[in-house]
This record gives sequence, C-alpha cells and structure tokens, in this order.
Amino acid sequence: MNIKREERVLLIINCLAEHGNKRFKRLYEFIETAGVDLAMRYLKGHYRQVIVMKEKEATLAAFLSCLQELSADRRNLAVDVFFQLHGLQRKVRFYDCWVSSFTLGREIRRVVARDCLRLLYNTSCYGDSHSDVFLKAGFRVSIGAMGINTNGATEYPLFCRLWPVSAYRKRRPLTVIEIMRRADRVLPRRIQDRIAGLYFSDVDSKKMIRGDRNIHINRI
Repeated sequence: MNIKREERVLLIINCLAEHGNKRFKRLYEFIETAGVDLAMRYLKGHYRQVIVMKEKEATLAAFLSCLQELSADRRNLAVDVFFQLHGLQRKVRFYDCWVSSFTLGREIRRVVARDCLRLLYNTSCYGDSHSDVFLKAGFRVSIGAMGINTNGATEYPLFCRLWPVSAYRKRRPLTVIEIMRRADRVLPRRIQDRIAGLYFSDVDSKKMIRGDRNIHINRI
C-alpha cells in the first residue's frame, strides 16, 4: 500500500552523552546533535511530523506515551522510529533507566493500539540483538548493528539522504536493503571499527536487516 507524506510520522529518541563513557562525552554530544540535525535536514519535509525526544525527555515512559499517541491518531499509517541510545546485548539505555529489549517489546505491544509501526532504525550498539522483539512488537523492519556500533559518521548521513530520495527526485523509491547496501559500506566501516577497536572490544558495526527489506518511504 502506498502512502503520502501526510500519512507518516518520524520519532527520534536520542540520549547518548548523559550515560556514555566520560572520556568521549564531547564525541557523544556531537553525535547527539548530528543525529537530530541530519534527520531534520533531510527528512523533515517528507513527514507530516518529526518528533524529537532528547536528553531528559528521552525516558522510557515518555517514549511509550508518544508511541501510544501516535498509534491512536488515525492519520498515521506509518510510524518510523530512529533509536539513538546506548545499547548492550538485549538491553537499551533510556535517560532514566536500562530496560531489556524483551520488556520494551512487551510494553510497546501494550500501548500501540493498531498496526502502524513500520521502520525501526537502531543506531545503538548491539542493535541486531534487539530486532526480534521490535518485529514481534509490530515494526515491519528493524535495522541494527551486530556489535558495538561505530560507523555512524558515514552510514547515518547516507541513510537520511537516501531514504526520501524518491520524494524529491521523482525516482523509483529505494528500498531499505538498497539503501543499506550504499550506506553501510564495507571499507569505511572496517576503518572506523578498527580505530574504535583501540578503545573497545567486540566492535562490529555491520548492520543486519530483519523483517521486510523491501519497504520504502512511500510503502507500508
């Protein structure tokens, strides 16, 4: 089913500097800012609404409340989420708490009233370990890293730029799998992972796509 700009919304939940390694506080602050700025630059005009929850606003309760409100609005045929939080295996860190992905998935199912969840683009570390519960919670496609995620500087801007490409270039829409083949490029990823490996173990930014890899911005 094809959808229009007025029928899709984007929710960005963003909190990194507050709970990250203090040695990298400035880096996390930059990533937080860039995560919002790039999305707004490339995507704001292609959604009816872009909602940003950052820093103290990025609590678990606030996230669930926002999803509940968005799902209750019948205008929203597609709710996309950019997840920009710290992550561990099957855990994510909101501003106020760590929560297991199992619990998070259960709570999403509890508050979302109907079938409107679409894309979950997860830049958290170990994002792939969260994907199964996001799919069970109702998202149609979930993207996440195999291990510690370090390649955001090259991947994320490309994803934001390519996701709406059909809307402003009058071209065939690019699917999630086509976008990730271009955005998650092997050489830049390996370079960034190798550098990050000097400070962290278990670095692996390779993204896995779970669910419907053929979704594009105009389709649910």
